[in-house]
Amino acid sequence: MPQRDYILRVIEQLGAALAALRRRILGRREDSTTLHDALTQLTGQAGFDLELLRALSADTLHMLVSPTGEVEPARCWLMAEILYTDGLQALVEERSGDAAASLGKARLLFGLVEPGGGMLVGLPEAAERAREIEVLLEKL
Repeated sequence: MPQRDYILRVIEQLGAALAALRRRILGRREDSTTLHDALTQLTGQAGFDLELLRALSADTLHMLVSPTGEVEPARCWLMAEILYTDGLQALVEERSGDAAASLGKARLLFGLVEPGGGMLVGLPEAAERAREIEVLLEKL
């Protein structure tokens, strides 16, 4: 149980860092290279590779978040939030194709978490985030 609590605290910290980065991206006051580097660094801290997450197919992402056949909600939520943040950065930079790809993958992953609801204190529930993404995708 202590290990699970530790893992959830780490995920909550990464979630807070991603939220801060999202505010920086939407503030449009910083250089895109700086923001990209920050996202890449956070993604690495989470144990993922941003370029790899971007390149993976939806089926492969699904397998990564459910290696035992059952979705690991924390891992799935974290991957989804990273891709969501990446999609927002692409939107701000007017790279609509990249935005649609990252947001679409994020929507898929949030959909896998959604049935279980939100399990991380202070972070948006998967269903709420999925609705935000749907609105953004409709605008593309």
